[in-house]
Amino acid sequence: MEWLESLILGIVQGVTEFLPVSSDGHLLVTQQLFAWLTGNQRSGHQNIFFDVMLHLGTVAAILVHYRRPIREGVRGFVFNKPDVAPGFDRASIFRIVLLAAVATVPLVPFALFFKKRIDATFESDIAAPIGFLISAAILALVSMKMRGPEGGKEPAETTWVDALLIGLAQTLAPLPGVSRSGMTIAAALALGLSRAWAVRFSLGIAVPAVCGAALYELKDAIKNPEALGLTPDRIAQTLAAAVIAGIVGYAAIVWLIRVVRAGRLWYFSVYLVVMAIVVLSLVSASGRSGDGSSTKALDRTAGGRAAESSAVARSGLPLGALDRPDPAGPRSNDPRAGLAFDPR
Repeated sequence: MEWLESLILGIVQGVTEFLPVSSDGHLLVTQQLFAWLTGNQRSGHQNIFFDVMLHLGTVAAILVHYRRPIREGVRGFVFNKPDVAPGFDRASIFRIVLLAAVATVPLVPFALFFKKRIDATFESDIAAPIGFLISAAILALVSMKMRGPEGGKEPAETTWVDALLIGLAQTLAPLPGVSRSGMTIAAALALGLSRAWAVRFSLGIAVPAVCGAALYELKDAIKNPEALGLTPDRIAQTLAAAVIAGIVGYAAIVWLIRVVRAGRLWYFSVYLVVMAIVVLSLVSASGRSGDGSSTKALDRTAGGRAAESSAVARSGLPLGALDRPDPAGPRSNDPRAGLAFDPR
């Protein structure tokens, strides 16, 4: 089951990392479904390597998808030759990098000062579905705006205030069920960025967000490397899941671009409403199951790790909640452990 779980988590990560549907919520739902099916609870403390590799796999998808613009941008920035394509000269590339930096700035103090408060929201069994509904409402509003003329702002017209506001929207990402890409794309479109540029900018600022989350989590691994439990089988499962996450993530990027260009973000709005109903139904059903742990058990992941790293991984020093089940970690014999349902 460990291999199957690892591969499915890789697929879920790849599909939901870039789509505006909250990857963390889907990953946690998936992990708890496996826990419920197997009756086993996995150790969360040993998930660091697995989580980081999954996120780096999706970062690779961004870099591969935009490899030509990146190559042209590096060429224009380093050599500044007159024959580079429009928008790829040194000044233009420098401006884009600064815009991304401005959008990333709000994440740092947010991660440092508000992490514990965000963690506290995971004590509620309805936090994630509420987050799904908030995301659905925002996407629905932006979809209505997209029925009008498309915004015309490209990198040259995007202001520093625009970048800062998009960055502030990204700080909502640590909340359970709230999508980072959904918030940033919605903010960009609302500010008048063109649809293609809104997606590119959202994915561009995801790179430092994911890498920051990876570094934040890896510092724990450096302090206590033995806790990773890197057996050969676990390493193989992790690498396979990361590769799958990257491949599926690439396809998700292509689809996201098409959906945004077509002005059909409402697809995701409808989907999130359905997800909220499903999660609330599962929480309610668990509360009536007679399990002495009650519905509060639905708000904790193995070892309490989800609440500890969710805000960090999602916002950008923090990007994604890096708290999925360890495919080969220790297990509990308590069949009720699988009911720890903390969708994000």
